[in-house]
Amino acid sequence: MAVHAHCIMTKRFPIYLIATLLAACLTVSSCNDENAAEIAYIEGDYYNTGITAFSLGSNEKILRSLDSVFFSIDLVKAEVFNADSLPKGTDVSRMIVNVTGAAAKSIELSFKSRFTGNDTVVNLTENPSDSINFAAGPVKMTVTSYNEQAKRDYTVKLNVHTVDADTLYWDQLKKVKFPVEANAQRTAMLGEKLYTLLTDGSKNYLAVTSNPESASWTTAEVTLPAGANINTLASTDNALFLTDNTGLLYTSTDGKTWTSTSAIMNCVYGGYGDILLGARNDNGTWIHTTYPASSARTSAVPAGCPVSGTSQLVMYQTKWSTKPMAIMIGGVDATGSYTGESWAYDGEIWSRISTTGIDARAGMALIPYSTPRIASNSWRVTYQSALIAMGGIYSKDGTMVTAKQVYISYDFGITWKDADTYLQFPSDFPAFSSAQAFVKDYTLTSRAMSDGAWTDIPTAGLPAWATPVNIAAQAGSRVSKPVTSWECPYIFLFGGYGADGNLIPYVTRGVINRFTFQPLY
Repeated sequence: MAVHAHCIMTKRFPIYLIATLLAACLTVSSCNDENAAEIAYIEGDYYNTGITAFSLGSNEKILRSLDSVFFSIDLVKAEVFNADSLPKGTDVSRMIVNVTGAAAKSIELSFKSRFTGNDTVVNLTENPSDSINFAAGPVKMTVTSYNEQAKRDYTVKLNVHTVDADTLYWDQLKKVKFPVEANAQRTAMLGEKLYTLLTDGSKNYLAVTSNPESASWTTAEVTLPAGANINTLASTDNALFLTDNTGLLYTSTDGKTWTSTSAIMNCVYGGYGDILLGARNDNGTWIHTTYPASSARTSAVPAGCPVSGTSQLVMYQTKWSTKPMAIMIGGVDATGSYTGESWAYDGEIWSRISTTGIDARAGMALIPYSTPRIASNSWRVTYQSALIAMGGIYSKDGTMVTAKQVYISYDFGITWKDADTYLQFPSDFPAFSSAQAFVKDYTLTSRAMSDGAWTDIPTAGLPAWATPVNIAAQAGSRVSKPVTSWECPYIFLFGGYGADGNLIPYVTRGVINRFTFQPLY
């Protein structure tokens, strides 16, 4: 986050009213952009008690790059604060602060002593190296003008996150239960809708939703082909597919009416655009195949390539490739051995692409996602693309073990490693295998923070030049528009099977906490 406060002097009193309404918009900053932003503030005639800069002193023992934390200065409300909060648990009881007041004779900070709890006053003009205790709450800063004719009190807030910002949080209190009781389940996405097949062993059901965080299912009992294996459910851009127990492939556009394709696909990987990818077993010889069938895309399955139990197929494209890539990880190969390698398809051939795989296992969930990355030399957070693989099942000393380990790759599946602790599942989350994971963006609406409560940003009745769209340009700022809404990527984990082999009958939502915070430029 990079924010610089510029103060514009004016003696036109009516602008105070406008500035007051817009203060919440103009005093907010964030770290979702590579380019630093300059936010302009409108200052009235404050008799030379205005603050032009505020920062913290460097202290690597407390926090890396502490001196690059940027502060907003609201001269209308007389508030100074860091809109992008410090990490949870940061010790703020002994901070060195740097304050600039162009025409100030003295700057004093009043706070509770961290030793005695008594009120303490530090004159920064005389003692700039004295530490300030923010742990007891906001600090009062009194600025005295150079001619000593005016004083002004500011409230200085040093915000600290109450949650771990970069933790992948799974909200188990808001799990959405499947609409019918079942012992098996499989979900695929077609367009913007998620199609879930459920069976209790005697009846089959189709549950459809476009909003997996709510219980808004459209559910109906359906008749599936004889011997249908719902665990093979997959989708392309324009259709759903599943096979029966012999590998005969069926297709549907609505999940209710199924038609035989006459093709055989004993292993279904997933969709590559409008093509379904899979493999068939020709009298013990495994062949990669597609539907619609194409001889150009038919080839022998390479040694080690999975023919069952692999993850969902994930599509991506890099700047080095001319065609989209499809990737999967883990599974069981033709010899019955578990694998932890990732395999990719480029529209023509299958290849193993991992040089460093994961622990061998089947039934993993795979998603494309992003994770935060803090720059090494500044208080800036950027985002890096990642593939995340979760859960699975493997054999250990002849016993099947269900896992919830999270692995991550930052190079499109070439190298994998254990994800950092903050991305792992919490201890009370059940181990699982054969779950399906999907990422859906939800639009979150920005709020303005005032006295600890979120309120809508007021804009009604303001002149056109003073709206949030135009105020920054009038003030000479590079910010073109305050953020009022943003897309937050939520992970939805559908079902899967627990360590006891029973279906986990829920959809659970996960998100990296930082993605839910308001991006402020």
